[in-house]
Parts: sequence; structure tokens; C-alpha cells
Amino acid sequence: MSDQESDKLAAKARELLDESAEHMDAATRSRLHQARVRALESRRRRMPWYGWATGGVFAASAAFALLVYQAPAQLPLNYADPTESLAVDDMELLEDMEFMAWMILQESDRQDAAS
Repeated sequence: MSDQESDKLAAKARELLDESAEHMDAATRSRLHQARVRALESRRRRMPWYGWATGGVFAASAAFALLVYQAPAQLPLNYADPTESLAVDDMELLEDMEFMAWMILQESDRQDAAS
């Protein structure tokens, strides 16, 4: 069924419904109105617990999320600051280079003294 056919059918149904409502007697209209009012009142009476239940479920889920949440694990101390570990490595390398330079100077001093 195409959209145009569907629209035509809906318009025809609306027209027939409006026409039947216009020709309805007062007693039937009154009973329909009273039934509608009762249905709306019963729905209003049920809504408060529904509102409380929705709020309760939301609060319970929020509390559960807070209890389950865990802070991220802390890194081990040797990984706390990567630049610090690089500085320590650089210092050790510098000390090694100074020692090697001192050894070379000592070796050249011995060779000069022997010659």
C-alpha cells in the first residue's frame, strides 16, 4: 500500500469517525466521557509509585556504580617519572666516560714517563 493510499484511507476513517460522533446521542456521549475521566484518574493514581520507582532505580544504580568503581592502579615507583630515570642513566654514562678519559690520560702519562 502506497503512502497516498494510506493517507486516503486514514482520511476516510477520520471522516466516518467524526460523522458517527456527531450523530451520537447524549447518553452515549456522557458514558464515554465518564469512562475517559475514570481511565485518566486511575492512571494519575498509579503514577506516583512509578515516579518513585524510577528515582529509586536510578539512585540504586548510581550507588552501585560508585561502589564498583575502582581508581586506576598506580604505576610502580621506578616508572613514576620517566625523565628522572633518564637523568640517572645519563649521570652513570657521564661517570663512565670521565673514568675512561682518566684511564686514557693515565696510560698516556705512563707512556710519556717510560719514553
